[in-house]
Amino acid sequence: MGTMSFFVRPAGDGDRYEFGGATFTVKADGGDTEGRVGVMEQSGPPGLTVPPHTHEGEDEMFYVLAGELSGFCGDERFTVSAGSFLFLPRDVEHGFEVVGDEPARALTIVGPARFDALVRSQGRPLTS
Repeated sequence: MGTMSFFVRPAGDGDRYEFGGATFTVKADGGDTEGRVGVMEQSGPPGLTVPPHTHEGEDEMFYVLAGELSGFCGDERFTVSAGSFLFLPRDVEHGFEVVGDEPARALTIVGPARFDALVRSQGRPLTS
């Protein structure tokens, strides 16, 4: 493995992809962190539904920046808004939707870094 290097990605910087109806801006991927963590800014329109799914061997976290999300993780239900932090443990089914009439934005953190590679490989690249 190589040596990790310091970097700054200013506001708005990072490769952007449309994936599952949401827009992802990659802030750090597995290549930046020796596979430990991936960080993306995720934005979804009102009414966006992310169907039930499971991340095998990968934890997912959201720090909600704007809007409101409602969903489930295992047997638990949640509704979260700006300033909330959500931890979705690996191997547990979860899903959510953007509720209310404004878009939702969240910093999406995954570890080890796997979902970021899925977004890159299956997402549609966006140009500004």
